[in-house]
Amino acid sequence: MADQLDRYIRRSLDLPWAWGVQDCTIWVADWCMIRWGMDPAARFRGTYGTEAEAEALTGTGLVDLVAPEIPLPRKDVPEIGDIGVIEIAGRRVAAIWTGTHWTFRTPRGVSMSRRGAIAIWGN
Repeated sequence: MADQLDRYIRRSLDLPWAWGVQDCTIWVADWCMIRWGMDPAARFRGTYGTEAEAEALTGTGLVDLVAPEIPLPRKDVPEIGDIGVIEIAGRRVAAIWTGTHWTFRTPRGVSMSRRGAIAIWGN
């Protein structure tokens, strides 16, 4: 699992940021397709293309928006490859647990944090 995740992260390091195509939530959803064969962002793909549209879509809160789309159990402690929502600079973002930190997409590339998660899903 760790090798597969490492390859996924490395492949995405230089991908350009694009709202609704390659942003923090879609990036995690793409990982879900690789890991579990399901797309928790299927309902949202192609429905937004700007930051303002993304903010309008997540107006109820990112966890409330994505939780019904993720057919995985909620967890208290993440394992390598699990997904979650964390808060960075007052903003909630989707992220992937690497075993030592949460990794997430930003407009500048891939970043990481050891902050605690607001919500975690995995098997």
